[in-house]
Amino acid sequence: MEAIYPYAHVIHLILAIIFLGYVFSDVAVISTLKDKFTKETQKEINQTLGKRSFKIFPLSLLFLVLTGGMMMSKYINSNAGFFQTDLQKLLVFKIVLALVIVLGVLSNLYVKVRGSKKSNFMENHFHKLVIVLGLFIVIAAKWMFLV
Repeated sequence: MEAIYPYAHVIHLILAIIFLGYVFSDVAVISTLKDKFTKETQKEINQTLGKRSFKIFPLSLLFLVLTGGMMMSKYINSNAGFFQTDLQKLLVFKIVLALVIVLGVLSNLYVKVRGSKKSNFMENHFHKLVIVLGLFIVIAAKWMFLV
């Protein structure tokens, strides 16, 4: 594991930038533009963006989880323990926040595959939640190695 850790770390960082960058652009840019167009144009924009994001968003999250799990195994395992150090406690905090995001994305994928309508929260506020949780995850990631 020690040999692939640096590669998993770089891949994890690149994917985190892509994932949070997409969510940020949706919240900060795309959502502000939607009110400038007619309902028909908004629908076309949403369908076009939805097709692309449906391919990128879940895959980047999947590989984020996989690379994160690979890196996590260095700090949380049967030899190192689970809650012995502050680093481990912050890492578990990060994992819980990431799990909320993963569950939300899985919920959205399930709704999309079923052809149902998203709930109002998922439609209008989930990406805002992801930005906030992502910010806390990034801060915790940096803080882990300072304590």
